[in-house]
Amino acid sequence: MNRLTTQVEETCRNAWPALKEVHFDGWLIRLAQGATRRTNSVNVMRRSSGGGRPLADKIAYCEAIYRAHGQPSYFRILSSADPALDAALAARGYRAEDETATLHMDFRRHPPPSPGAAIATQVHDGRPPRPWLEAHRIHSRRTPDEAAKLHAILDVLAVPAFFAEARDTAGEIASVAFCGIHARMACVQWVVTDPAQRRLGLSHAALSALLVRAAEAGATAACLQVVAANTPAIALYKRLGFAAELYRYHYRVR
Repeated sequence: MNRLTTQVEETCRNAWPALKEVHFDGWLIRLAQGATRRTNSVNVMRRSSGGGRPLADKIAYCEAIYRAHGQPSYFRILSSADPALDAALAARGYRAEDETATLHMDFRRHPPPSPGAAIATQVHDGRPPRPWLEAHRIHSRRTPDEAAKLHAILDVLAVPAFFAEARDTAGEIASVAFCGIHARMACVQWVVTDPAQRRLGLSHAALSALLVRAAEAGATAACLQVVAANTPAIALYKRLGFAAELYRYHYRVR
């Protein structure tokens, strides 16, 4: 991995931490009650997938960890990774899921746009209030139990964080997003808008307010990760200034 990719990966891990982690021969096994694949998957921390142990033994060890926690085994494979792991997983019966693009925004080239006054926005520092969490749960269509598992990650978040919201004409929270900042880079995530109110500028307003606040806090760049097939979201992010695609990754699961 080059320097920028390494920084982005580090920022994303710190901005969206797992509840439990196991370091094993250059791999990072992440666990967070199965809430999301990103925090419940194996991450290779260096390009060589083999490390000092046989590859098959390492895969089996990870499978045993996830089995003990009652979770499926997910492996997150970067486009720059040694292809040996991907091939070994495919041979083991793992299927590929959701190619994901990593986008980058340099504030010096693309200053965060103003959210404007047409849509009411607000950014909360450190921890979101209950209405923000409930809006995130409802608009992402999660059950209370699913949301509780995901939101538990916020209890172990150690880097500065900001939580943005945009309200509709009725004054209800219709779009939310949050970012964590590490080494002057903001990692944007949990972007969700009321499905009935998409394409009304609510996401743009919430994200603009979030990026402006990140810049005020000292961030000089931002990154995010989005499913490559989600063309409407990618178009939105490019309009905001996420002009560069750095790399991609996909998951393997059996």
